[in-house]
Amino acid sequence: MSETDAAAIRAREPSQLAEEAAEPEPTLKSAIAGEVLGGFIIILIGDGVVAIGTLTQSGVGDLFSAGFGWALAVALAIYCAASLSGAHFNPAVTLALASTGRHPWRRVLPYIGAQIFGMLLGAAVLSLFWWPTIRAFARDNGLTIGQAGSEKIAAIFSPYSPHPGFVGVDKFPLQIGFWQGFAVEFFATALLLIVILSLLESRSVNAPSSWFFPLIVGLTVGVLVFTTAPLTMTSLNPARDLGPRIMLFFLGFGKIAFPGINQGLSLLVTTIGPIAGAVAGALFFDKVLLRNFPEPERAKGPVTEPAQLAEEGDSAQVRPARG
Repeated sequence: MSETDAAAIRAREPSQLAEEAAEPEPTLKSAIAGEVLGGFIIILIGDGVVAIGTLTQSGVGDLFSAGFGWALAVALAIYCAASLSGAHFNPAVTLALASTGRHPWRRVLPYIGAQIFGMLLGAAVLSLFWWPTIRAFARDNGLTIGQAGSEKIAAIFSPYSPHPGFVGVDKFPLQIGFWQGFAVEFFATALLLIVILSLLESRSVNAPSSWFFPLIVGLTVGVLVFTTAPLTMTSLNPARDLGPRIMLFFLGFGKIAFPGINQGLSLLVTTIGPIAGAVAGALFFDKVLLRNFPEPERAKGPVTEPAQLAEEGDSAQVRPARG
């Protein structure tokens, strides 16, 4: 570089240099790749822990192990794919961010399609690992795939409300009614969104460094699994339900897959409940919490995705992204 070029660079406005140094917005192609990859990782690891516990009766699938497995699955997915797509992996998160101006509506459907496909792919690969064992488990326990009772196998891949392993469907709605399950998913997902948006807000005194963000989000998911899995299997994510459920249908689970147990009410709990909760949680954060955060001394620009978290020690101010 010549001295003339160096002088020209020094003469530029700081805003110009910052704009040139800023990372470009992820292309739709990279965003789709990131969402597919993240969904695949989450289901392969998260459902993999459930498969071990259900099919081997080894104790690995207890609540602690399941929560730990899902926490690591989410954290690893964010580490791998945040730079590609912003790490939504969840239609409820995508719709909540779009509803509050943090994500363009034109990308909502591609994101959701990629999320469902990624989780379907993860479930398909996992089923290849375990299919002979699944058939032996069904035979040994007198279960017929696609008939009543086989939801205990289907629950390896897709969440059911109530949890077949803890409550069983024969006690519905005496113990776990539709509105109870819906409330569990609503408030759990609302809390998840509040945590995510709080972490992304630079004015929070606890705003983490970018490398630590995935671990905290994963830990939040793990804690929610501890507290809600015995009730609704902790969906939090319509794609986590629908992707594997589509695979189950093609594997012959029929009505156990769609519409599912309890005349389809379980499906509403694990898909619509998280969407409603996520949007409500994001709106609550914006309308109640964000307004009471201290004003920043300076702002670097909008932060709307985990991939945009600033470097350690300083981060940009969260503001709704332009559509």
